[in-house]
Amino acid sequence: MTKKTSKESSASTASEVALQPSRRSFVKGVGAVGGAALAAPLITGAPAARAADKVKINITTWMGFEPGRHEAWQAMCDAFNAQSDTTEVALSGWPFAQYVNQVLTGLESGSLTDDLIMSTPDLAVRLFRNGYFLPLTEQIKAAGVTPNPKIHAYLTNAAGAVHGVSIVTVNFGLLYNSDLLAKAKVKPATTPETLLSSAKKLTKKPNQYGFWHPNIMAEEGDFWFNLQNWVNMYDGVWAKGKTPLANSPAVVKALQLWLDLYNSAIPKGINNAAATQLAANGRIAQGFWVSAAVNVLKSTNPAVYAKLRSVALPHASKKAASRVHPISLNKLGKNKANADEFLTWLFKPENMADLTMKCLDFIPPFPEMTKVPAFQAYLKDLTWIDGFLTPPSVPITPMDMMGSFITKSDEYGHIVLTNLQAAINKKVTVQQAMDKAQTQLVALAAKGL
Repeated sequence: MTKKTSKESSASTASEVALQPSRRSFVKGVGAVGGAALAAPLITGAPAARAADKVKINITTWMGFEPGRHEAWQAMCDAFNAQSDTTEVALSGWPFAQYVNQVLTGLESGSLTDDLIMSTPDLAVRLFRNGYFLPLTEQIKAAGVTPNPKIHAYLTNAAGAVHGVSIVTVNFGLLYNSDLLAKAKVKPATTPETLLSSAKKLTKKPNQYGFWHPNIMAEEGDFWFNLQNWVNMYDGVWAKGKTPLANSPAVVKALQLWLDLYNSAIPKGINNAAATQLAANGRIAQGFWVSAAVNVLKSTNPAVYAKLRSVALPHASKKAASRVHPISLNKLGKNKANADEFLTWLFKPENMADLTMKCLDFIPPFPEMTKVPAFQAYLKDLTWIDGFLTPPSVPITPMDMMGSFITKSDEYGHIVLTNLQAAINKKVTVQQAMDKAQTQLVALAAKGL
């Protein structure tokens, strides 16, 4: 299967910021590779003299396109390849914005035969239910770990077999540049109203913006990934069972708040890479980001990283989407024994702790990792994690937000975002846009979920 990366040209209006994209966004977006074909693995490992005798396996992922996370995974692959006499592991895949569609297309056509696959929560549910994942019972037992049932429940079958182990679990929080807020004498928002007022006060176009959120359809995956979390602002959900709630009062109110921020404080018409550069230059004050975003910014500008702090999302319930990203065995893979060897090695507490620290993450997939001394010391040095913790954040899953539409999350998002464009362009109200979306989502449900 030929794996390609591409960037669609934005259909948005002209950018408010004359800035060329150079690095990937806080949120998992496209990398600087642009439209270059990815015909070879992103990461290679062991010395050539030994590599020729090894079985080569690939991990399908978007991680190789993320600053910071790419380097972390390269180091892990190098470490494994250096000690294995039988297996060489490498990363392959696509940038996040294209990832889900590429994986689904490859699996459905039978051409995606990489032995290991990383998934977003929404994608993992779909692949697990369609039987693409194999159980990891043997590898988990061999590594001597017990995956946390709270975050792995949606990948566990009725017999108790886990079909994916989290390689990163992330929560949303209000991440902000403490220096910019201090200079403006603005405190971190605690309510939706103070969020909007503070974002306006922190905006000085075109030099500084009070908020960031992806907003171009050319990077629809990132747009929906972030907007999906907004339903928590007024304690709503996108669906209950097979009933969509796109035009419910809680959803409409949340999207109206988003639109008000978009019109007053968000840089328009730029992609995620350009937004990262703005933030790295100290020109974006805050945003609802997942904790993984911090690693990207640290890799882009350590000086700005030192100023980052976080608080819980500014609404009464403090609910925030918590996203578990598993690594799983692909049933279409051809080298299961070699994939088993890598997973058993990766799942060992000291190796998983090493990966977590290199990625600047902090939520352990199993309790054995919390006993690793280096990990215990590491947690004490993270000055920016307060808003991502429980408490004050109250994590909920995409499954909680999406109901039965979790297996059609991207289709749901496409319908919402397509109709939201009319409200963005001031042709209809948010309520009217979501009324139309609701009709289309009811039709989607009728086709089967």
